[in-house]
Amino acid sequence: MWGNKPWDNDRAADWFANLMHCTHFPDQIRETLLLCEREGACGEDTAALRAAVYCVLQFCHVYVWPIEYLDSDLELAIKATHKILSDESYCYSEKITAEIKAELEELELRRKPS
Repeated sequence: MWGNKPWDNDRAADWFANLMHCTHFPDQIRETLLLCEREGACGEDTAALRAAVYCVLQFCHVYVWPIEYLDSDLELAIKATHKILSDESYCYSEKITAEIKAELEELELRRKPS
């Protein structure tokens, strides 16, 4: 083990790599996140975007997510979260807006320093 996270050891890192490869989970998440780039992507897309962002929050870590997509998928999730925040019908209360802003903050903290 090289850390305290569930993925901070060889066995777990290999398990996650196999899971991601066999299920194509990151590809499905990326496909959903790309909805944020469509013109007028709100409404029904917003709920799917939020679900995909949740998955990024949970799984987009070194040793879990495919490293070649980690940074770009993180950026897509940040863009998607901004799109979610722009959907007033989805962000209908201060509570949900605050939760989404906290998720955005966590995503932004994971960015590589420029």
